[in-house]
Amino acid sequence: MREKVKTGTLSKATKLGFGAADLGGNLFFTAMGFWTLNFLTDTVGLGAAAAGAAVMVGKLWDAVTDPMMGFVSDRTRSRWGRRRPYLLFGAIPLALTMWFFFTNPGIKDQLWL
Repeated sequence: MREKVKTGTLSKATKLGFGAADLGGNLFFTAMGFWTLNFLTDTVGLGAAAAGAAVMVGKLWDAVTDPMMGFVSDRTRSRWGRRRPYLLFGAIPLALTMWFFFTNPGIKDQLWL
C-alpha cells in the first residue's frame, strides 16, 4: 500500500531511512568527542583544563566555520554537484588531520602540548 504524502513533506519511512543512515556517522563523532578528552589527558599527558580548553576552541571554531562552509557549498556549481567535491577532496586531508591529532607527540612541556 502506498502512503500518500503532501507536497513538500517527507514520509515517515523516508525520515527513518535518513536517520538510520546518519546513525553510524553520528555514533562515530560522538564516540570521538567522548574519547578525545581521555586521550588528551591520559595518553598525551595534557592537563585537564588545557584539554578542555582545546576541545572548546575546536567547538567554537566549528561554530564559526560550519555555517560559512554551508554558505560556500550552497553556492558551488560543479559537474559533480554542490557538496560532492568537498566530500571527495576533503577526505584525505581529514584523514591526515585525524591521524596527526591522535598521535602522541611525546612532548612533556604543557605549553607546547
